[in-house]
Amino acid sequence: MKPSRKLIASVAAAGLLLTGCVSSRSFVDPTFPKLSYGDLTRRAEPLRLKLTVEFLRNGQPLSRADAMLRDNAERVLLDSGFITPVDDAGEGDIKIVMNNIADMDDAAAKGLGNELTLGLAGATVTDAYEMSVSIHARGKTIDRTAFKHALHTAIGRAGTPPGLEVVSPSAAFGRVTEQLLLRVLRDIQNAGELVRHAAPGAASDLYLAAS
Repeated sequence: MKPSRKLIASVAAAGLLLTGCVSSRSFVDPTFPKLSYGDLTRRAEPLRLKLTVEFLRNGQPLSRADAMLRDNAERVLLDSGFITPVDDAGEGDIKIVMNNIADMDDAAAKGLGNELTLGLAGATVTDAYEMSVSIHARGKTIDRTAFKHALHTAIGRAGTPPGLEVVSPSAAFGRVTEQLLLRVLRDIQNAGELVRHAAPGAASDLYLAAS
């Protein structure tokens, strides 16, 4: 069964997995800088923070995507060595908001075109993302807003740039989430925020230590 115009607009524009007979392959926008976990300085004891997330599409809540965002955010935070996400009060809280800026009409038109031609025409849909993070811990508040990234999804017979790794839309979303969160954490780290200095001669207790 071929996907409806409404389904294609909803799914393709969100960078998620397309269903039906139209194939899709995604890749992360290569024009944004790429970070690795090695670009950060790990803490000996990560800060335990209560994690909340909110996924938005064009500024409006899209609650069915919250679980996907949370799963990816938890993975990145744990691997970063900065923060251990917890469900209780912990030592504070961290809220991550991801806004998918999508042209729904364009995605629907391209998706419908592929549906009618059984995927022979091909089209590429671009999803822009903005991440904002707010941390409250040990009496301090840190906010970062509008960190940007994007992914592209080739539908049907649309080609993809040579030399770029092509993955499923859901995997590409995970990589975009990872890159955005790593950039936020590095920015906080480089600013020297959330740092407690120890007494002279004692080891310092660094929450998010500047490198």
